[in-house]
Amino acid sequence: MAVNFISFFNFIYNESKYFLYYFEMNNYRLLKPIIKVLTKLHRLLFNKFGIRSLGSLLGNPICMITTVGRKSGNSIVIPLLTIQHQEDYILVASHGGAPNNPAWVYNLIHEPRIKMTVKSKTYNMLAKKLSDEEKENLWPIIIKAGPFYDEYQKNTTRNIPVFLCSKE
Repeated sequence: MAVNFISFFNFIYNESKYFLYYFEMNNYRLLKPIIKVLTKLHRLLFNKFGIRSLGSLLGNPICMITTVGRKSGNSIVIPLLTIQHQEDYILVASHGGAPNNPAWVYNLIHEPRIKMTVKSKTYNMLAKKLSDEEKENLWPIIIKAGPFYDEYQKNTTRNIPVFLCSKE
């Protein structure tokens, strides 16, 4: 039953992303409710049902990062799309092209040590916010993995932060 639900969820998730991307309806106002629902659903699957492999988008795994809230000090679990790059993982703080950064960006800057669960394995990681030059060097890899990131960058005035997560 859980496997069928996960397959159905991944189909809906992937199809909704493709729909929004291909029909160029990927502005933040349209993505915001989808992002919220998918975040809650991923957290539910991860925390309540113990499901550790949350699918993928365009061949890139959806991971769960556990970070510490910079204001609350509480442990926060966040589902994110990640791009494997050699032995490391890339996190792109696109927030669907929103005008502001997602809250997790500031948490990672404040405390870069995170736990990342990807493909059912959990690692202690160090998340490094890339400089503009480092980001520019990785941007072609990011765009190849997720072409929508280029559109998100074009649709926002902010410089989308990128983190490189390395195993500790």
